[in-house]
Amino acid sequence: MRVLFLAFVSLIVIGCAANTKVEVPNIEKSSSLELVDLRPQSEKVDKTFSFAITSEAYGIYRRGDRHLNPSMVRIFQHRVFEKFAEIEEVPAVKLHHFVAYQNIKSELRRGVTGGLIGGVVGAGIVSGTQKYGIDGLASITTTEDFNAFEKEYKRALYTEEENPGKVSVFNVYLEAEIDGKRAFIKTMTPIRLPGHKNSFLAAVETAIAYFLDQY
Repeated sequence: MRVLFLAFVSLIVIGCAANTKVEVPNIEKSSSLELVDLRPQSEKVDKTFSFAITSEAYGIYRRGDRHLNPSMVRIFQHRVFEKFAEIEEVPAVKLHHFVAYQNIKSELRRGVTGGLIGGVVGAGIVSGTQKYGIDGLASITTTEDFNAFEKEYKRALYTEEENPGKVSVFNVYLEAEIDGKRAFIKTMTPIRLPGHKNSFLAAVETAIAYFLDQY
């Protein structure tokens, strides 16, 4: 019965924030920016990696495009447009990866109500994460490192050093080219935020902000 209850709660957690309407001022202005979406189809849809509490993949989910309106890709397109708004030519963008993983493993295994409510991820706070008032981690990664995981859910895992309190987190990966210059970043941000902020939106915006810091 307890396992069934936790599985039911995990379904609620992954599904409750679907299609959140996001207010993005002047977003219509960025429709002229050319963005080619080359992401694998799997990155666009949700996935629950395991309902078995004994599995290493338990409590880990992939979150697809449906959770935000406009989508995370459309928000990315607009932020790129804003970044380069002062140049005469709008840059061309190729998006190779933009995928978010939700890791609430420890929280669910504590029986949800006994889980961690919030906290700081890691000790190294990157300036890009602070733009949205979130304490988190951000780093440069590579396509090779991203593809090195033999199982996809492992992209959502963290080390003891990165997340000593085992706070529930979003791991977001973003790889894109802007006018031929390619960058690949990873961010880790807490799911439980003060003031009832939309933590998924904050995680997405944080990843975009750190990515654009590379330009």
